[in-house]
Amino acid sequence: MNAKLQHALLDLLRTLGLLERPTLQPIPVRSTKPAPQPEDRRRR
Repeated sequence: MNAKLQHALLDLLRTLGLLERPTLQPIPVRSTKPAPQPEDRRRR
């Protein structure tokens, strides 16, 4: 019951603009392709 009241209070504060919603941080995703390696200039 206490959790329901807390959620209702938080929803009310967000609706009234007194509390900002937390912003989600992007999660870095590794690609399956290997990163391109820079060419070595000394070989030429």
